[in-house]
Amino acid sequence: MKNYQFNLKHIFYLFTVSLLMVGCSSDDDGTPDDPGEPDPTVEPVVLDCDFFQEGNIHLEKVPNAIVDYIVTCDPKIKGDLIIDEGVVIEFERNAGLQMIHDNNYKIQMNGTVDNPILLTGVEKTKGYWRGLLMTSDDPTNVMKHVTVEYAGQQRPGGWGYEGAVIGSWGAVMSFDNCTIQHCQEIGLHWVGYSAELNIYNSIFTKNDLPIKTNPNFINSIDETSTYQGNINDYVRLEHTDVNKDITFHNIDVPFFSNGFKPSNGAKRTFTFKPGVTILMDAGSQMRFQNAFSYQHETIMIGTPEDRITIKGKEDVPGYWKGLSIESDSPLNEIAYLDIANAGRTTAYPNGAINLGYSSYLKIENVNFIDCFEYAMSLDYRQTMFYLEYDNLVLDNTPKLFSDRHGVEVADPHNP
Repeated sequence: MKNYQFNLKHIFYLFTVSLLMVGCSSDDDGTPDDPGEPDPTVEPVVLDCDFFQEGNIHLEKVPNAIVDYIVTCDPKIKGDLIIDEGVVIEFERNAGLQMIHDNNYKIQMNGTVDNPILLTGVEKTKGYWRGLLMTSDDPTNVMKHVTVEYAGQQRPGGWGYEGAVIGSWGAVMSFDNCTIQHCQEIGLHWVGYSAELNIYNSIFTKNDLPIKTNPNFINSIDETSTYQGNINDYVRLEHTDVNKDITFHNIDVPFFSNGFKPSNGAKRTFTFKPGVTILMDAGSQMRFQNAFSYQHETIMIGTPEDRITIKGKEDVPGYWKGLSIESDSPLNEIAYLDIANAGRTTAYPNGAINLGYSSYLKIENVNFIDCFEYAMSLDYRQTMFYLEYDNLVLDNTPKLFSDRHGVEVADPHNP
């Protein structure tokens, strides 16, 4: 396979020699030219689709260039893509890069603190260029100290994905000290078919939406990165079956979810850190149960200073269905939670929290705010469930306990 490497020393050899000759020339009075005269600026190298047709691509810094390369199209790269520190690439309108070959070539963009990589548009307008689309599952894939800006479009050709940086179909990537900003649609769109996402110390700002993904990829969406300053200041989570243990971290914007549940493959642990805020979409539900009795673990423990908040995106009673727990794990615990706008409006059970039969739950210091009818619904088909509760507060929520048919229960231990 051909290996296209832009080592530009030989390209500028004659140019450098000519500069030296000019520098050694004398004025009419025999005085040498001023040695402090700045080097001339080099024009960017234009990369069209023919350049990307085959072979590995290695883009190095062009000496004396402010912008090193201009990409004019949206090519499918058929080899490794390596970009060195300090490289600046501008993309023409609707240009981009597609790293989607079946051979899963590696992607490595290795900027540094002092010499970051910049991927930007020729014009500084949101959505001016398409962005990056990747499916490579090479475990060494990395984008380090890279800024992506002014990208983000709906991808043509059957992909249908929108955003500036998109991962799909087995994609693996580590984002380390990256910035995605001024992008249209979505800054980072990590689609459900992807394999692995790692984010460290990165910034997502001034986009229409910072991140869209599903709960299987939220473990690295944590406090080391910032997500504020976007038109829609939340991390959008798409509905999915969760196939791993996941943790909701207390990031600087809410999560916005349209629901999730564990897959049927094995036991899962769902952990919610103190201070987490989750907005729920209309009619959505968090289910900590599936078709098999794997006894999933729900650990939702805030603190008096950092309560967990789960509420409807709109402040309407019954806007979303609520939490459903069916597990006898002794680790199931909910504490210092504000749950708002939950409860079924047309069916039973209609509690903001539904506790299934043969289940275990410790729950205390929970505020039920603007919920439709009941705080909790309990399933008595088998009375062998464990419920320990204390300080459950009704705030514009009519009643505390019901059975699964919507009948009020005064004492949950003696229905």
